Amino acid sequence: MKKIIIIQSLLWAVVATAQVGVNTLNPVNMLDVNGDINVRKEVRTGGTNLLKGSAGAAGTILHNNSEMNTNDWKSIKIADGQGSMSVFSLNTVADQTGAVFSSPNGVTTPYQEGTAISNAWTVLPGTNDTFSITNGVNKVVFTFQTTAQKTGNNNSSSGFACGVFVDNTLRAVRTDVLIGSEGSYKIFNLNATLTNLTPKNNYAVKVACTKRNLNSGTLGIGTAVNGEFLNNEMSQSVLTTSVLQPY
Repeated sequence: MKKIIIIQSLLWAVVATAQVGVNTLNPVNMLDVNGDINVRKEVRTGGTNLLKGSAGAAGTILHNNSEMNTNDWKSIKIADGQGSMSVFSLNTVADQTGAVFSSPNGVTTPYQEGTAISNAWTVLPGTNDTFSITNGVNKVVFTFQTTAQKTGNNNSSSGFACGVFVDNTLRAVRTDVLIGSEGSYKIFNLNATLTNLTPKNNYAVKVACTKRNLNSGTLGIGTAVNGEFLNNEMSQSVLTTSVLQPY
């Protein structure tokens, strides 16, 4: 008889408060569990008084859907070739300041990965960004696009290079040559992937460019040097940094 009274008391408490607490005297939700949960079978969501909720399917994850009254299940989509990696972080920055180069010519020798940034390089200030690594297995993908324009050297070519610097060290570089008449311009792209960087908070990344053989005249990278054919909005630079890690 004593056990029955206790059970009835608990039931009345549940009805009165409409909240149940496990290991807590002050539940703040319908069910408030202060501790670990061990689920031996299915977890279902979106059910009603008449229908069972969905338990999801293999390869799906429980999604907290803020736009609906109930949560739902989402498929895990991984890009082809990435194996078990998924996007850990992704950020895009842009720059309209750019860099302007004029005579004399710059050096035309090859660049070596791992060398420190020098005064020969001009940083595109808006491309300064940071990213973090938390897993020793990772891929960091840099996608950079800008516009190069020349003026003042008639039909002569203008050579240049742009590189991605991580913690002020060159990690990727590409050279290019702009050929054409007065005010000619072209799109420049640089894509690079670094693998298994050491886990660390706030790696610093930026893009810097340098002149090579200008053949006199003026060369603009990420900025217009001849407003008749181009403006700064059209010529701006964009850097996207994507970090992929095992999910």
